[in-house]
This record gives sequence, structure tokens and C-alpha cells, in this order.
Amino acid sequence: MSRNKFLKLLFSALLIITMAFTTTTSAYAATGTKKVTSSGTMSLALKKGQSGNSSEVTFRVSGLPANAVITKLEVNPGSLKSYTGAVLTNYLTVASSNSNSTENVTWNGKENTTLRASGFLASNANGTYKISFNATCISGAISHGVILDIGSKTYSSPYITIYWDDSF
Repeated sequence: MSRNKFLKLLFSALLIITMAFTTTTSAYAATGTKKVTSSGTMSLALKKGQSGNSSEVTFRVSGLPANAVITKLEVNPGSLKSYTGAVLTNYLTVASSNSNSTENVTWNGKENTTLRASGFLASNANGTYKISFNATCISGAISHGVILDIGSKTYSSPYITIYWDDSF
């Protein structure tokens, strides 16, 4: 066998091995995003001067690869559906079935705001997530010219977006 023929054969074999390795490793590594919406609402009613937590909205995330982990978690609390009185929103609470902890994310109550929760990075992406908000009633609603001692606030149509990667 001539030297040129041998080099061509060797180069071809190396090229085939390199291509096989490249396609094999890229076929198993995947990333993506998943947006999960809810028709639920987060609501609360408080007496003047009282602080408290709203009702929870639950999101079930499934269908991702079994080893998918969170690289970024964004929460949108949805639209301000109704309010009475002056209710000051303090923060949004995010909880996951994959973690024994919760995260309180600073939030001023602005509707349709994208909030980022960093406490769940590198945890399993499939699971159940719950959100609620904490607020303080500054002043009650006005009804027929009388200031009542109760205020309320409701947000509807929240959603979460999970950015995931399964190559870890």
C-alpha cells in the first residue's frame, strides 16, 4: 500500500470517528424551556394594619427528561384582577416539591412582571410548584363614603417558565 493511500485511509478513519463522537455526545445533551400556565388566582383579604399570605396557585411540570435540572426559573404573577382599599404587596413566595425550602422574591405588586427565583437552580425540573404573595393592608375600601377596615387583592392567570438542561 502506498504512503498516500495509507494517509488518506487513516485520515478518513479519523474523520469518521470524530463525526461519530460529535453526533453521539450532542444527541444526548438537551436544553429547553417550558412555560406552564394556570387559570387559578392568588387572592387575599386583610384587616387594616394586618399582613398575610394569599391563596396558592399550583403548577405541575412534567414531560421533561428525567434528569432535567433548572438553569433559570421565572415567575409571572399574572394580571391584577381586582382590589379594594390600599393593599401593599411585600413579596412573592415560590415553593417546589423538589426542595424543602421556599424562596421569597422581592415584588412590588406590579402585574405581569417577570420575577426570577434563584433558589431552585440545579434542582429537578419536573415537579410541582406553588406561588403565593404576602401583603399588608394599609387602608380599607371605601363603600358609600365610609372607609371600611378590610382591603383585598386578587391576581389571575399567573405562569412560570422553567429553563432546563439535562447534561449535568
